[in-house]
Amino acid sequence: MKMTHSEQSTHKLYAALGSLAGLILLLVWMAGGFGSKTPPGVTQATEPAAVPGPTARVELREIDDVRAWPGTVSARTVAQIAAKVPARIQEMAVKAGDAVTAGQILVRLDERELQAKLNQARASQTAAEAQAGSAGADARRMQNLFEREAATRQMLDSTQAAARSAAARVAEARAAVVAAESVAGEGVLKAPFDGAVIQRLMEPGDMALPGQAILAMQSSQRLRVEAAIPESCAGTLEMGQQLSVRIGEKRHPAAIEEIAPAADVETRTVLVKAALDPQADAQPGTFASLEQACGRHQALLIPASAVIRTGQLESVRLAVDGRIRLRHVRSGKAYGDLVEILSGLREGEVVVTGGTK
Repeated sequence: MKMTHSEQSTHKLYAALGSLAGLILLLVWMAGGFGSKTPPGVTQATEPAAVPGPTARVELREIDDVRAWPGTVSARTVAQIAAKVPARIQEMAVKAGDAVTAGQILVRLDERELQAKLNQARASQTAAEAQAGSAGADARRMQNLFEREAATRQMLDSTQAAARSAAARVAEARAAVVAAESVAGEGVLKAPFDGAVIQRLMEPGDMALPGQAILAMQSSQRLRVEAAIPESCAGTLEMGQQLSVRIGEKRHPAAIEEIAPAADVETRTVLVKAALDPQADAQPGTFASLEQACGRHQALLIPASAVIRTGQLESVRLAVDGRIRLRHVRSGKAYGDLVEILSGLREGEVVVTGGTK
């Protein structure tokens, strides 16, 4: 039997409605609409394991607030190497970053002018000694003439004064030679201690002047950490107090040796310098963190071995009624073998330690 046009339209409508209803039922089934519903809230997953291992109780303790202040490792001994006499730099034997030992040659100056001044001083000494010899002989001859009454007292006094003046010029010339000899030895500048060159301020050919630094060096054996600490926390510090310094992944003890008497008016911080342990493996200029206890707070603590880390998630195994339940947590700072729990646990709850990592 052939359907009319109206019957064909009705049949197509029913078919479309049936397809739509099937699609809706499929979506509801995928969304879990035909299964049991879970009440809203946090649901703890129960693991099949029923025998807990070693356990520890969540403890509430009052602990120090440890702050880490950024600082810099610096050398306590820094020297500016300068010439004592004006001379042109002939050779720079080191460059920035070089390690040097005490007595090692750092700079050579042009010694020709220094040597010329020494030769001039020696020549002046020779001339003064010759003049003194002549004046002394004249004084002795005049003394003989005076004793034979062949010369007046005035003539004797004059020759004796000339002899004394010549002797004084000899002494002055000898002192000038000693000074010139000491200056001639300043043509070579040497390292005053073991350390490293940190800056080269002049180059060969430059004119070195007295008191003007040619290069700077520092000792790597006596180091300290300098840090700016907020005045609210710096007030609790004392001279000689032991702090901890973190350099890279290592911690080193440090004793406070200097506290600025006044805070910086712009940053409201106090400059604190702490001497590093001689065994600390660090270089001047290295970044360091000066750790200080400033304030106290209540913290929930559990053994660090109880925390299980899976990617970015942290969890612990709770021992509840002889069974193990998984609980997600958020941890904070570590204090030795313990770790602070910021959320997810309550005081007195029992966690399983040494679980699966």
